[in-house]
Amino acid sequence: MKKCLKILFWAVCVLAVVYFAGTGFMKNTSAVINDYSVSADGKEITLNIGVVSSVGHIRDVKVRQQQGGELQLDCYSAFGGLNGRIGEKESFTFELNDDTDSIAVNRDQNAYEEVLVKSEDGSWQRAKL
Repeated sequence: MKKCLKILFWAVCVLAVVYFAGTGFMKNTSAVINDYSVSADGKEITLNIGVVSSVGHIRDVKVRQQQGGELQLDCYSAFGGLNGRIGEKESFTFELNDDTDSIAVNRDQNAYEEVLVKSEDGSWQRAKL
């Protein structure tokens, strides 16, 4: 009987770790840019990122690629389960190449939606949907 309880205890512990820690490695496809600011020299952009849904928070944003004029970003959920806040951040700063003229976020597996574009006068604005 004790052996069975030990096995059950460890199985529950493993499932809890997978649930609370595993969510932090999932890409969040409902990320939105709430606000943004560009440095005076135009070499960096700071994005304030949140989520559209009522569930979830952003922990990290990584650059998938920055070439061909597009900066593609992958957003990752925070640890702690579906609505966990462990490791949550809102503000992320990225360096911009001279040829970068659009910023896109992951919406589906390898599908990126353009959210910010650089206008002809060099200022950044939200992309028209």
